[in-house]
Amino acid sequence: MDSQPSLKAIVEQVSQAGSDLPAEAALQPEARIHLQNLVKQLGFALETPLDTLNRLVFSPLQHAVIRIAINLGLFEYLLEAGPDGTTSDELTKKTGVDPILMSTYSFFHKPQWKSTSTCTEANVRDVIYAQRVFSGPSPPFDFVAPVFQKMPEFLAKDEYRYPSATHGPLQATYDTEMSGYDYIMEPRWTDTLTDCNLFMKGRREGAVSWLEFYPFADHILAEADTKPDAVTVVDVGGGLGHGLTELKEKFPEMKGRLILQDLPKTIEHAGSGEGIFEPMAHDFFTPQPVQGPKAYLIRQVLHDWPDKECKVILQHLAAGMRKGYSKLLVNEIIIPEVGASDFIIACDLVMMGLGGGMERTKSHWSSLLESAGLRIEKVWTLNEGTESVMEAVLI
Repeated sequence: MDSQPSLKAIVEQVSQAGSDLPAEAALQPEARIHLQNLVKQLGFALETPLDTLNRLVFSPLQHAVIRIAINLGLFEYLLEAGPDGTTSDELTKKTGVDPILMSTYSFFHKPQWKSTSTCTEANVRDVIYAQRVFSGPSPPFDFVAPVFQKMPEFLAKDEYRYPSATHGPLQATYDTEMSGYDYIMEPRWTDTLTDCNLFMKGRREGAVSWLEFYPFADHILAEADTKPDAVTVVDVGGGLGHGLTELKEKFPEMKGRLILQDLPKTIEHAGSGEGIFEPMAHDFFTPQPVQGPKAYLIRQVLHDWPDKECKVILQHLAAGMRKGYSKLLVNEIIIPEVGASDFIIACDLVMMGLGGGMERTKSHWSSLLESAGLRIEKVWTLNEGTESVMEAVLI
């Protein structure tokens, strides 16, 4: 077993990585991730057992504190105050919050609230953006967090078997036999469903687009039928249509139809498509109504489901593909065989808890697609352990 690097060795590695940094604007994702990992190692190496205990025990408070701040509009007030900051007394007057509560709530218990003492000005702007896009972080706070809390009890009672789509922590939390994705369609969760769609929009806007590393022009547009009634892309489970809108913005000369498919309640919020795409209500567990497009695109959908359900989805798509012409583009995370990041591990656990889904390795993806009559032709990845595009064809 490899021994853990010493504190001195980690400090030297951080120093070396820092000296190798280019200008901030030119910082590449690999360098950023490498430096992040080193800083995490340094933080863990400096922790005492009590520090570790405190970090783990109090970590759930972070989300609650941020939610309270968004509800009160505190980040807007901090941003308005600028580099000089503001005081708890001033925030009390603006919000009407009890002075003692505001004093208790103050980040790090500092009487002077400054962007620099709570977080950087750029990060404050990020949270303002998050509030605008997410309408407040209700999906993780209201809907998902209770599932996390139920997970240990459920797994113990179920003798640590892997959850299914209809038997898992979510069902135990909400006393339902429906899958998580059917359950969230219930009227009581209408606002949360809307926020979930906005949440996914925000996540995608903050990430590197798959179009930045997948050669869409060469592999799809160059081979696509240009007849007016030909379908170029069907975005399966595509939410509110932001992906197709981005596609059209990047390739305004693109011919052919773009079709957005999702469940009826989601399609209701997608609007008319504004001449960019055609909205179509469709359940991907039923036969595919659009036959023979150049490409079916399915993004961050299959990780929501266990292999059994994924096979059904993929079989319906395979049945709609034209051999030698159609392609299936699967945009998902591919887990590295070793050394998965904290983010990927967290995503894997979230998918398990909500619906028995999972993130998958390349070999797992290959076997899953092959079980539905499809073969991966090539994989494009921005960085190992991040989102990839798998291009598949009929076997």
